Amino acid sequence: MVRIRIICPVCHKSSYIDVLVDVIKGVSRGLLSVNISPGLVCSHNFIAYIDKNLNVRDYFATDFQIELPKLINEKKFEINKIPKKEIIDLDLIKLNMPAMQLTYILKSIFLKQKILLIYDEEFMHPHFHNFFKFLTENSFEINIIIMTKQKYEHEKKNYIDSMVFKETSMLKNVKKLINPKKLSIEKQIVNRFITENDLNYGYILLKNEIIKAYELSKDIVDFINDLKERNEIINVLKIKTKLEQKYEIKINTFYLAFLIEIVSNYHEIALPSFAESFYDFL
Repeated sequence: MVRIRIICPVCHKSSYIDVLVDVIKGVSRGLLSVNISPGLVCSHNFIAYIDKNLNVRDYFATDFQIELPKLINEKKFEINKIPKKEIIDLDLIKLNMPAMQLTYILKSIFLKQKILLIYDEEFMHPHFHNFFKFLTENSFEINIIIMTKQKYEHEKKNYIDSMVFKETSMLKNVKKLINPKKLSIEKQIVNRFITENDLNYGYILLKNEIIKAYELSKDIVDFINDLKERNEIINVLKIKTKLEQKYEIKINTFYLAFLIEIVSNYHEIALPSFAESFYDFL
């Protein structure tokens, strides 16, 4: 057993946890994710990422008070449709892709940005490519390149318009489009994958959330086009009501803002602000 000091990323309380030496030794590549349940350090639930040298490299916490809408007729993708392990090794993906990195990449997809992922172990490159290819199938288009740090240093000038990520760091944040403090929904989506013991099922949950975001944002685009044809005022609160009525769901303010950002950036359709819509709604 080895003792590792853990600091809660939410309340900053600290304590020590015991980790088996054999488990740490098994982390020859990537990071070991350790789920810190309420009571171990404080009242919060979060994930600590530990490297083979016993250093805590990062933490990942979500706001569990923010709920994702559940569609009655939500599409379900069967586990047997996931490509074979030699094509996508989910165990390797989870070991080599920290939750925060996955969150940044998803956000970039939703913003319709080019993505460059730096990873030196080239054997992982096809797994990463296939992971995102299947994940965004039938929904968002993705433009992602994966390369080693050495290659990136030589070709950096060719990627000035790309979001660049290495482990849990954003090396390039184009136009500062990503605000790390405003990723509540994206974190919640990623959390469905990383906290599920059955990785195949967790991957399906992740894919379903991406499909849901795409389809709801497309519905908003359809609503906007319909309003334009009838020369009616575009109001995000009225659009919210239409979505809730169509799917018999409740959409909280955080998720609505998340969808509006997708419509504005991915579908490239401008929308009025919440304040403007509120006054129009009265």
